[in-house]
Amino acid sequence: MFRTLCVLAVAGLMTGAAASENGFWTDRYDIEWTSPSQNVSGNMPVGAGDMACNVWVEKATGDLMFYIQRSGSFTEIGEHIKLGRIRITLAPNPLKDCTDFSQKLILKDGYIAIRAKGKDEADFEIRINLWVDQLTHSVNVTIDADQPVSYRAAYENWRTEDKSLVENPENIEKGKIGTIRFGAFSYVLAPFEVIKLKDEGFKHDGDSILFYHRNPAETMSPNFGIKQQGLEQYKDQLTNVIKHRTMGGKLFAEDALSDGAGEGRYYKTDFKSLILKSRSPVKNHHIFVATHIAQRDDVEDWVSELQASCEKVFETKGSFAKNKDWWQKFWDRSRIVVSPDQKDEKSPIWQMGKNYNLMRYQLGGNAYGEFPTKFNGGNLTFDDRPGYDPDWRRWGGDFFTGQNQRLLYWPMLKSGDFDMMPPQFDLYRKALPGAMIRVKDAFGHGGAAFSENTDASGIHIPFCYGWDDPTSKYRRGEAIPFCSPELRAYMGHGSPVEKGVMCNPSVAWYYHLQLEFAYMIMERYRYTGESFEQYMPLIRESLKFYDEHYQVRKKNRDGSPLDENGKLVIYPSQACEAYKGVKNPVDAICGLRACLDLLIEIDEPYLSPKDKAYFRSFLDRVPELPFDELEGHRVMSPAEDAELYNSSEAPQWYPLFPYNRFSLLDDEMQTFHNTWKYDTSMRRTHGGWNQIGIFLARMGMTEEALEYHKKKFADDTRHRFPTFWGPNYDGIPDHNHGGAGMIGLQEMLMQCFGDSILVLPAWPKDIDVDFKLHAPKQTVVEVTFKLGKIQSLKVSPKEREQDVITEFQRP
Repeated sequence: MFRTLCVLAVAGLMTGAAASENGFWTDRYDIEWTSPSQNVSGNMPVGAGDMACNVWVEKATGDLMFYIQRSGSFTEIGEHIKLGRIRITLAPNPLKDCTDFSQKLILKDGYIAIRAKGKDEADFEIRINLWVDQLTHSVNVTIDADQPVSYRAAYENWRTEDKSLVENPENIEKGKIGTIRFGAFSYVLAPFEVIKLKDEGFKHDGDSILFYHRNPAETMSPNFGIKQQGLEQYKDQLTNVIKHRTMGGKLFAEDALSDGAGEGRYYKTDFKSLILKSRSPVKNHHIFVATHIAQRDDVEDWVSELQASCEKVFETKGSFAKNKDWWQKFWDRSRIVVSPDQKDEKSPIWQMGKNYNLMRYQLGGNAYGEFPTKFNGGNLTFDDRPGYDPDWRRWGGDFFTGQNQRLLYWPMLKSGDFDMMPPQFDLYRKALPGAMIRVKDAFGHGGAAFSENTDASGIHIPFCYGWDDPTSKYRRGEAIPFCSPELRAYMGHGSPVEKGVMCNPSVAWYYHLQLEFAYMIMERYRYTGESFEQYMPLIRESLKFYDEHYQVRKKNRDGSPLDENGKLVIYPSQACEAYKGVKNPVDAICGLRACLDLLIEIDEPYLSPKDKAYFRSFLDRVPELPFDELEGHRVMSPAEDAELYNSSEAPQWYPLFPYNRFSLLDDEMQTFHNTWKYDTSMRRTHGGWNQIGIFLARMGMTEEALEYHKKKFADDTRHRFPTFWGPNYDGIPDHNHGGAGMIGLQEMLMQCFGDSILVLPAWPKDIDVDFKLHAPKQTVVEVTFKLGKIQSLKVSPKEREQDVITEFQRP
């Protein structure tokens, strides 16, 4: 156990020391390559706001190439597509066979700078800057050469014909889901044809190139799922973000001329191209790609809006200075600098700090969109598997997997990136009507139920609901009445199943993420003080589902809605994806308790006395946390009872994170140490979404947490950019791998419980660190820790100093 020894008096200490004496603190983490890349696997990210690019100079050709992707680019089958690929070829070309080369990601200013000197006729220096303007959603490329150069700029498109996504027969027979339809996962192994439509817009528009993909009025997503799940009568009440969604842009430049078309093959994918060329060789060029995404009934309205955007892009020239200012403010919000007085690229400890900040940079190019950033690569996926086109991604689609998404959004609290969080919350808010309709239609009571894989319509994804095909491994079983005694809540595909319940056993009874995101919304309120009134219906209905649903189920089973102690019986359920056929799962119980405690405590006008009374009575009905005993020691149990276990997740640690039910100041922490020692059910690995590092930090297990995060944050060796981890379980770059690591590193440095701020609760005494992180009540904590001691500590506002705790007694 850990006990408080003292509260540090900070008044006499120095204020927060600068992380770097020379230059901006992020300079140490800039990534520079001194040679071009072999292919797309050697790409470098650049982005801002809701758009990001993968950028590389290809060694064999000397071409500058980049992909463009924006949040919300969902097609008629729900696939999250690239907006295209750009190839720029110079003449003469210092990038080809260059004698001197540099490609550098400058984090402070958020752009890529390329410098090269060629030989022979290209024996001069060229400087190229590439950045994303988050103000106009544009990509900007400037070329500055010591001698006049010409360029050819090609827009490359692999969606020039309708394409039937035909599954490999061997995969169908074996029921393998990692197939060509993985990018539209909702329709994996579907017993019908799935057509990926061609881009409607792909043409020269004068001396520019117009490109766009337009969804028709009737689309497979979400309409197929609505029909499949018997919800057609409610179709007009469900949010439809796919109908007539149009996504694309225009490639142009001040000195460009149309230069015909071409075709080619890259990474086993055929493409066609349209080309622009410069009017004449000059020393300076500026190439623009303006983008636009919107739902418009008339495509001409969309084109007019795009043209207005192009004019703004051209007028502002990409707002380079404003974007630099945006990034510098982004970096000033928070920092973690490990070993600030050293720079050892090969040191696993130094890599922890570097790769934490690179991962945060990647999230900065996935923020502020209409939709959340996606855990499986965000806007930075690239050709993961040769033979599948660049749109392909693992677990792809117009839905968002909550268990993974959460890991990208929790670190935004302590990093102070609060303005990046609403897109995730808004997804659930948009889906609320559908989630409530499904509950009423299937179960006959109130509340909202969100499946693990949630889209904006609030319905289940069709693959998880199950196919109406008796030959399919993923078939939906015989329909049985609500609360039928035939129900077995772990049997899955082909087994008897209730209306409105998915047949995929991994997620069929997994509603708990609606509690976690409700809690995250309220935690954001604790940190910022900003109203969450717009999300109150979402929170209320998400909680209400548990109260009503499990009372109805219990009453149907034995005539009583509650147990002998007046408590809910949460059954059938599951604990994470790991435990099936569960009674009273720990993650649901602590989620309900955490949400209800906050709602009762919060004093806001939109929480009426009637609401408060209901929440208090509901809290009285929530079961107690399930403890157990292993080898004579008290441990936390994943559930009161479970019929099946077949995963590596660890819900028994959810009372620590994310739900903050216990801290290092509590005697009960010994229970979690016992759980760690005696419960060996959890796979103790560091890859992908694995969250062990967070739990180790929360238990104050400093040495173990350090070793874990050294592995978690190690440079990826499969790709050139160090934080393009993956594929692990979820693709390249594996953003939930990085997000889980970010949370764990933050928790090693600072933990917040109620009003208490625990500083350095799991940080090694022999590793220097400088950090600036956020705490509840609009509090910022800056610490310089050096030579085993806190050299400076600054807390703002000053009155929060009394809540800082810096020393703990270890058992």
